[in-house]
Amino acid sequence: MIKLKGVYKVYFPQTPNQVIALNNININVREGDFVTIIGSNGAGKSTLLKILAGIDKVDMGQVELAGEDITNYPEYARAKDIGRIDQNPLVSTAAQMTIEENLAMAYMRGKKRGLHKGITKKRQELFRDVLKSINMGLEKRLQVPVNTLSGGQRQALALIMATLAEPKLLLLDEHTAALDPKVAKEIMDITCKIVETKKLTTLMITHNMEQAIKFGNRLMMMHRGKIILDIDEVEKARLTIPQLIEKFTAVSGDVFADDRVLLAN
Repeated sequence: MIKLKGVYKVYFPQTPNQVIALNNININVREGDFVTIIGSNGAGKSTLLKILAGIDKVDMGQVELAGEDITNYPEYARAKDIGRIDQNPLVSTAAQMTIEENLAMAYMRGKKRGLHKGITKKRQELFRDVLKSINMGLEKRLQVPVNTLSGGQRQALALIMATLAEPKLLLLDEHTAALDPKVAKEIMDITCKIVETKKLTTLMITHNMEQAIKFGNRLMMMHRGKIILDIDEVEKARLTIPQLIEKFTAVSGDVFADDRVLLAN
């Protein structure tokens, strides 16, 4: 489903502030894989997702999605095939619009648009059905502005929006990081249900080592712009947090020193 070949991304090149965010990244992700990605701050995790989404352009290398070279496709040209959720609940939804208006926008992503109503009775029924599946009562509040929802409700709505048009790829950039632990668990339960039901190829960045080990069928660890560990489902099932830290130290030669990660378990 995803192939990255020799991908480089450098910020502020040839200046004292130069940062090599991605350093010769090569990835092959199968259709239906759920990959968790972990690493310290500045490891290149968010840049990797931005490259896939088309928000940032590669400086060198190639990006393929479902066998198609999308390296030079802008973000809007990838939108119908790629759903993405930011860690900030305020980013992935339109605050002043109602729940149904947000869902109508998501429903029309990648489709031809003409001079017709975006919200019809048939679509309202569809929206109610998909919202019922997450058990938050949002199906009864279709006309409510999104800015009246809690952070957890907005992330749940963002998940529905990102997957409503059946994307080929779902990108989750620490989408539970801004939520309290109880709500974060609810959002992860909803995430897993949607990913499993729709069989979505998914890449999820997390700072939580427990999440990284528990969810998905593959785990990647990044460090200084490189993927230093790529752990398959069998090894992942037996892995503990101390063992993962040991592996990081053995491969990188560094001490894992990101407090946010170490405390998030």
